[in-house]
Order: sequence, then C-alpha cells, then structure tokens
Amino acid sequence: MSLRALLLAPLLLAAAAAAEAPKDTFTSGVWQGDANYDSDGHFSDCTMTAQAEDDVLVGFVISKDFDWGIVIADDKRTFEVGTSKAVLLLVDKRDPIAAVAKVVDPHGILIPLENSDQVIEAMRHGKVLRIATDGADFTIKLTGTRDAITALAQCVTEHQGTDRVQL
Repeated sequence: MSLRALLLAPLLLAAAAAAEAPKDTFTSGVWQGDANYDSDGHFSDCTMTAQAEDDVLVGFVISKDFDWGIVIADDKRTFEVGTSKAVLLLVDKRDPIAAVAKVVDPHGILIPLENSDQVIEAMRHGKVLRIATDGADFTIKLTGTRDAITALAQCVTEHQGTDRVQL
C-alpha cells in the first residue's frame, strides 16, 4: 500500500462519516432552525426562529424529550427574569389555550406548550397567534408553521442521542 493511500484513507473515512451526520441547521419557509447541544456536547433540543412584525423574534423549541414551547424575544419590552405569567394563546377563532410563560431573559419569555392534538393543530394550521397576558400582548402570523413544525420535530428525531465534540 502506498504512502498516499495510507494518508488518504482516514480523510475519506472522515468525509463519509460527516456526510452521514445529520445537518445541524435547516430552513423551512421563513423559519431558520438549529440543533443545539449542551456544554458537554450532548444534543439538547432543536429550535427555529422567524422575525415577526415590530422586530419581535418568535421561535419554537422541541427538546430531546419532545417537550415543546414558544419563545418570544422583544428588545422593546423588559420582563423580570425568573418570574412567571399566566398567558392565553388565541389562534384564529379557536378555543383559548391557557399556559404559563416563564421569563428567561430580560427581553424574552418561554411558553411551554401542552403536547396535545388541540395545541399542535392550532400551531400548525392556524393563521394568527395572539399571546395575551397582563402587561404584554403579542400578535404573530403563523406563516408556514405546518411544514416548519414538522421539520422541527424531524430535527429532534435525527439528532436524538447524538453528541458533538468541540476540538
């Protein structure tokens, strides 16, 4: 075996392994998605975000355990980190969905969502989401969420149990 073959074989194997690894980013319509890993390199969740009107960033997140929620970031509003707020999610003319928003950043909230057909179908097939709480009201167009939420769940399925090593 030649020296060239000995040097080239590991590179080809590494390239083949990289080609089989799931992509860490995806796009679905207006939504930009990422697979996320914790500080130890273990897969934690997939997120997707889109810019809404009034410079509000809206996102969906699905954890490795398939818990999911909505993230809202608005630099024009300030929240008290660590607090929780009762919210109502109003999608089109559907029944209101009660939830509790957690303030995770001075400008951002996380709203864990129930993993039920009612909530999933509302987010996937609805046109407009209004999030109402005392002191804050957000209206978000659910553009392309049917395909985007499917892509987000697929991201979790593809990355479950994977690790990323930082060199």
